Amino acid sequence: MYAWAGEYREKIRISKGDSTFCYPEYIPREMAKLFEGLRRANNPRGLSKQDFARGAASLLATLNAIHAFRDGNGRSQLAFMGLIARSAGHQLHLNKIVPADFLAAMIRSFQEAEELLAEQLSRLI
Repeated sequence: MYAWAGEYREKIRISKGDSTFCYPEYIPREMAKLFEGLRRANNPRGLSKQDFARGAASLLATLNAIHAFRDGNGRSQLAFMGLIARSAGHQLHLNKIVPADFLAAMIRSFQEAEELLAEQLSRLI
């Protein structure tokens, strides 16, 4: 375990390929906006599987673009999505993930194309 594990990136700017993640100085503000939106959506309870998957894809794409941590973002994002799904009355079966397909969907979602990610999440419910 790193001493900085679980803490927001404060000075480290990171990118993957052509994708640059949220600059560290904006992480607290962007996370606050994300969680406020989730709160207003009532932690999205009462949605059908398809509607939940679409909303979860948007949430996950935004969370990934923020990329709050220096390491472990993907693992923490999936654990968080599992909790959100359970709270919304859905079970997210992470053991059904096909890593290459899910990664491709995450990359596409970074370019504001969330449909593939919604399909991937729907497969896991």
